[in-house]
Amino acid sequence: MRKLSLLIICLSLLTSCVSGLNNNQKRKLSAVKFEHPELYQEEKSVGVAAALGILPGGGSFYTRHYAIGVVDLLLWPISILWDPFNGMNGAQEINYYSTIGNVKRAKKKELTDLKAEYVRGKISDKNFQIGKMEIESKYDLDSAL
Repeated sequence: MRKLSLLIICLSLLTSCVSGLNNNQKRKLSAVKFEHPELYQEEKSVGVAAALGILPGGGSFYTRHYAIGVVDLLLWPISILWDPFNGMNGAQEINYYSTIGNVKRAKKKELTDLKAEYVRGKISDKNFQIGKMEIESKYDLDSAL
């Protein structure tokens, strides 16, 4: 019984490893929501992920953390203590990377369109450089907010 308790404690400490977003990532995500709401993408619902965390491994499986989900399944009902948080953090992580991908694709498209105009001779060198700087500034999430 003592070994089983120790094993459960060790596994529970190891399974709660979906750390969520750091402060810089949270700031970038907020900047996108504020400045470019059309680029924000909620691929996974944070609320659904937390609610599914009550089920055996549900939050972890929902957010594609399958190994953690299996351990949570084995440790259910004790895993109810951490799996809703894992689910929330995992959903935030997925949404962050999906949104950042949208921002990068939008920036690349605008730069490609600008370069095409320049190559066709529709804009001057000066206007190309100005346009490029404006696009870089528009999508610079490190200096946002």
